[in-house]
Amino acid sequence: MPRFHCFEPDLCPDALEVALGEEESHHLMRVLRAKEGDSVGVLNGSGLVLEGSLFFPDHRRAFVRVTDAREFDRPNLSLHLAVGMPKGKAVDTIVRQATELGITGLSFLNAERSEVSAKTLYSKEKLEKWKRVAREACKQSENPFLPEVEIAGNLSEWLAGWNKPGRHWVAHPTRSNVTETLPGLASRQDSLWMLIGPEGGLTDKELEKARNVGFDPVSLGSTVLRVETACVGITSLARQYSAILS
Repeated sequence: MPRFHCFEPDLCPDALEVALGEEESHHLMRVLRAKEGDSVGVLNGSGLVLEGSLFFPDHRRAFVRVTDAREFDRPNLSLHLAVGMPKGKAVDTIVRQATELGITGLSFLNAERSEVSAKTLYSKEKLEKWKRVAREACKQSENPFLPEVEIAGNLSEWLAGWNKPGRHWVAHPTRSNVTETLPGLASRQDSLWMLIGPEGGLTDKELEKARNVGFDPVSLGSTVLRVETACVGITSLARQYSAILS
């Protein structure tokens, strides 16, 4: 098992050597204090992992001498989280933990009860930060697939243009328990979309719009959950159940 993991999007499965980028090289050599000969796995985020040993020809750039290449198949069920934009650092937590659990895509939306500014909602810097969090989570968890992370705009407009295939859930504390809905994944399509509201939940109007375009209300139990907890709970249940079926 590799001691360290790196992320490089442009990998060739037949490569004998990989030159790591400046950021990854600095992190390995200066922060982690990696040494020549240490084992490393290099992920491209699309299912390819190259493993090998480190060497530093000029002490400024890290290289990997490749000894093995592995290509992973994507899970049978692709999981997508759509979340009413929460405040504070909750987005970082959701991105990190959902990536560790193997989420396929993350969409953050401006819901009626979202307490964030337009500057945050449409900030390229914030989006790049969250994508970086996803890359780091892939490395930490050895997840070979990098999720797509996007800021998808206004929730009502997003629902108005809804045309995604698959199964669709919307979190609702007074509806059927999600464990009662899981068996339906066995006979449904290969994609599951899960809609979670911000702090305070979705409004009745938003819930009605979601139901009108095919979202089934589901509950994670009788207690009130933080947004981050709800995202982790629903993703974990769906992923584990789909793994049992496959």
